[in-house]
Amino acid sequence: MPENYTENSSLFMKKVVCLLLVLTISICQSAQAQTVKTQKTANLTLYKDAGQPVEKRAENLLAQMTLDEKIGQMTQLCASSITLDGTKNLDLNLDKIREYITKEHVGSFLSGTGKAQRWVDFVKGIQEVAVKETRLGIPIIFGIDHVHGADYVDEATMLPHNLNLSCTFNTELAKQSANITAVESADLGHHWNFAPVLDVGKNPYWPRLYETFGEDPLVCSRFGAAFISAYQNNPEIAPYKLTACAKHFIGYSDPKSGWDRTPSEIPDQIIQEHFVPPFKAAFDAGVKTLMVNSGELNGEPVHISKKYLNDMLRKQLKFDGVILTDIKDILKVVEMHGGTKDEKEATRLAILAGVDMSMACSSTDFIQFMKALVNKKELSVTRIDESVRRILKLKFELGLFENPFPSSARLDKIGSAKHREMAYLSALESLVLLKNEKEIMPLSKETKKILIAGLGANSKRQLNGAWTLEWLGAEEARQPQNMETVLTAMRKSFSNSEVTWVDSADVHGSKGFFRFLDECTHTDAIVLCLGEQPYSEFKGNINDLNLDASQLRLIQAAKLAEKPVILILMAGRPRVISEITGDVDAIIFAGHPGVEGGNAIVNVLSGKENPSGKLSFSYPSSVGHFTTYYHKKSDKYQPQFPFGHGLHFGQVTYQNLTLSDSVITGNKVFTAQVQVTNKGKLPVKETVLWFGHQAYGKITRPVSQLVDFQKIELKPGETKMVRFSAKPEELFTYPDAAGKPIFDFEKGHLEVGGLRSNLHVKQGTSLRR
Repeated sequence: MPENYTENSSLFMKKVVCLLLVLTISICQSAQAQTVKTQKTANLTLYKDAGQPVEKRAENLLAQMTLDEKIGQMTQLCASSITLDGTKNLDLNLDKIREYITKEHVGSFLSGTGKAQRWVDFVKGIQEVAVKETRLGIPIIFGIDHVHGADYVDEATMLPHNLNLSCTFNTELAKQSANITAVESADLGHHWNFAPVLDVGKNPYWPRLYETFGEDPLVCSRFGAAFISAYQNNPEIAPYKLTACAKHFIGYSDPKSGWDRTPSEIPDQIIQEHFVPPFKAAFDAGVKTLMVNSGELNGEPVHISKKYLNDMLRKQLKFDGVILTDIKDILKVVEMHGGTKDEKEATRLAILAGVDMSMACSSTDFIQFMKALVNKKELSVTRIDESVRRILKLKFELGLFENPFPSSARLDKIGSAKHREMAYLSALESLVLLKNEKEIMPLSKETKKILIAGLGANSKRQLNGAWTLEWLGAEEARQPQNMETVLTAMRKSFSNSEVTWVDSADVHGSKGFFRFLDECTHTDAIVLCLGEQPYSEFKGNINDLNLDASQLRLIQAAKLAEKPVILILMAGRPRVISEITGDVDAIIFAGHPGVEGGNAIVNVLSGKENPSGKLSFSYPSSVGHFTTYYHKKSDKYQPQFPFGHGLHFGQVTYQNLTLSDSVITGNKVFTAQVQVTNKGKLPVKETVLWFGHQAYGKITRPVSQLVDFQKIELKPGETKMVRFSAKPEELFTYPDAAGKPIFDFEKGHLEVGGLRSNLHVKQGTSLRR
């Protein structure tokens, strides 16, 4: 053995050990690097983990987004910008959609019209690009105006408009309306419904009155909250989820001129008392999004108003959902209101006021302005992050990352018999019998000859109104095929009678007038379906609330014939009829009752159904002076038909109003009860309206204010005891101009069914001046 064997062996072993040590360190470092890489990858994809909290997912995704991607999420474009022909028809232009999503990073689209399967294909095509062809795979959120059912889907159930619904005073029907709308649209990828309208309908000239729930804040609050809760929490649409949108914040519905999008001048006190409550109720019901008033309020375009969007909406009312503009309304701050020098400045002010998303529709100028504002440090990335965070949270809450694609599996539910039945019940309860002189209604089925005329007599469009497949209401040929007009329903119901239709277009000039008069002379009863053609927004602006002369001529002819005349009012607002009210024997306010409206109207005419609707608005008697029922003592209330008016076939009486205690403390519950009796021969649904009055207050109080309503059913001859419980401080607390509650009630009364009972609060329990 060599001398140096031991030494060489030792040296060799040292080298082996060193090599092993190096290899071990290398392996450890590699493993550690792989672990770090894995952790880093996991962190980058955390937002895709549905098991993580929404807030955490939103923050994770937000941290990875570029400025361009963030601004894109704040942008909403119209469907017409991504279709082949530039209309709302559902032919997707893939080049355009790739341009807007992959290059401009647009996060939302809206509008469109067509058949259900085409909707599925259209939205799926958009989502394929958004989810599979972008770096982060953020799904788009699709918005639509389904304001009376899924009204941009050909096969859908066209429901009564909101004004009709509120005349039912049955919030269960609002829930059913929401459920039907959700079931018939969720599978199509319609995630975001721009409904309900929560504006209080105080001005009868305003052309969007039919989209409101009437003039009373309590009615608007309850119907709005009922719709939102049912729409956003519908188990039938799983795995899809939807969001409603409370609109239009705030003061939009009472413009001084009556025209749409024109200035409103409303004291802050009235804003807090009348216009805030429906939105507060919507927030309590969990609404996730809000749309801004397109007009200006007290000199401020609301889209750029910190006072209304930040101080009132964000701070006072604590709304932290997504605030959306109405269509092109940042541009309109400049062009319509003159609120800023240019659109770039309007964009800056709108974002600073609180807007999260711009409904830019057909332009990407908003994107360019936002980039320029950030580059010049006129807008901070921090402010942009606030909005994007809300938008991402909304998308996560709706489960869009897990279920981005629409489905064809349940399209058979659209327009189902079950939904049509509910549409019929809603239409029926919404019809308001305003007059029935000498009980001319119901018409006998043995009536030999019936003449029907007027613009709504043979019109499906008139029954469905605007926002039906098209903004202004689709043309007659495109209306649902499987629905009856008043004429066709009448011919089926009165099969033993000769039902003659005179087209309104034929009643022109003296010859046409006398031909119509001759028809009236040779009939036994005349049904006139009058009103106004469907319209939407500014297209419905008018200068005269009177029913127009061409329709009045029909009534004049009918009067000359001295035959029974029934007037069916088919309109989106109350057109003044005071001059001819005495010339007709019966009047029904039908509004726009939807796809089953023709059947409902005729079944009331025939007596098959007993009408139960009551006016959710005051029907004015003049074109000049009009006011809501909750006017102040110094004003006069002289409507043609008052708020809450509505007749039945037969009589319903109220007796024995009693209070548990007429002298109580402000925080003690008291109970009122009244006996309601059906003295008619038919079953009836009666709306019991409870009104409260405060005799005086620090801020003058209205002569009357609705404090509760209940709808009950009564068999012929049946009496029910109807009860109402509350605390005086709940009923009679009102806000000051800053929204601070005031309770200074000492004396007043409670009223129901024409009965009144005095109410006193013990001195020392109220907040005194």
